Amino acid sequence: MNFTNTPRCVVFGEALVDTFHDRIVPGGAPFNVAAHLAGLGLKPHLVSRIGHDDAGQLLRVLAHRMDLDLAGVQVDPQHQTGRVDVLEGPTGHVFQIAQDQAYDHIDANDALDTTLDYAGSHPTWLYFGTLALRSAHSRASLDAMRSNLVHRAFVDLNWRDAGTTPEQALDALHQVSVLKLSEEELERVLNWLGQPGKHARAIPAAGDYRGEILALMYDIDLEWLLVTHGDQGASAWSADGVCAAYVPAEPVPHMQDTVGAGDAFSAMALAGLMTERPIGQLLRQSVAFASAICGVRGALPRQADFYRHWQHDDVRKHQDAHAQA
Repeated sequence: MNFTNTPRCVVFGEALVDTFHDRIVPGGAPFNVAAHLAGLGLKPHLVSRIGHDDAGQLLRVLAHRMDLDLAGVQVDPQHQTGRVDVLEGPTGHVFQIAQDQAYDHIDANDALDTTLDYAGSHPTWLYFGTLALRSAHSRASLDAMRSNLVHRAFVDLNWRDAGTTPEQALDALHQVSVLKLSEEELERVLNWLGQPGKHARAIPAAGDYRGEILALMYDIDLEWLLVTHGDQGASAWSADGVCAAYVPAEPVPHMQDTVGAGDAFSAMALAGLMTERPIGQLLRQSVAFASAICGVRGALPRQADFYRHWQHDDVRKHQDAHAQA
């Protein structure tokens, strides 16, 4: 990797707080992904919108600790910072997502201005999910960025029944390079497209072919599909419907919770794409990093030095060279 042209990634979508019964923590898949990328030594550009409130201040404090630049995060004087109430139960987490939050009002002109200041005419990766697409304001902002950026798109569906429609989600998936889905989401998307999803949750082996995945890749014109299989690992599928790699999950010695594991997977996958890692290596690192986050309470580690072990060698060498200069 030639760091005279530092790899770029624009991260778009919700920044919010997750409220548990005993704590309030920073959250939102795009915010988590951007924070992880910053922790890994990369320099993402986060585009979101927060309120002028205590929750917004919590996000700013965490971003400062992670060295995450908030130049693209707008402050809304009228709408509050996004909030999700997380109900923890014996069968998993239930998310109650508030409506009409600051991230539903991302301003297109501001988003485009700061993003072009960051990326200019350089190629960049563009990450987004689907929650912020429930709002016409935020959809327009994403459309403006996609129309003006030289980019390849990475989408983590991160599906929540909170206002975004399947039609809006499918529309956003076109001209995406990499799509990340859980196996449950894979079944859902196949059903949206009228494809049989009965094998979506079956654990594959490298070299397996599935016609329904080929149809999905063709319908959306994907380069790669990444599927997470919970505690069974993850798989990567090429455009011809063939499983290019499958990696089982690593054991978690001190399991805390699975909050943010999918975001950790996406962040490490993006880091691998930004530094041009082979797909098998990218998948191994993403699965391992997601497992490591399961040993942390919440979606993000409290100590920034957590990331030192996970930084790619070429990123670490670049940082060390700059520190010594």
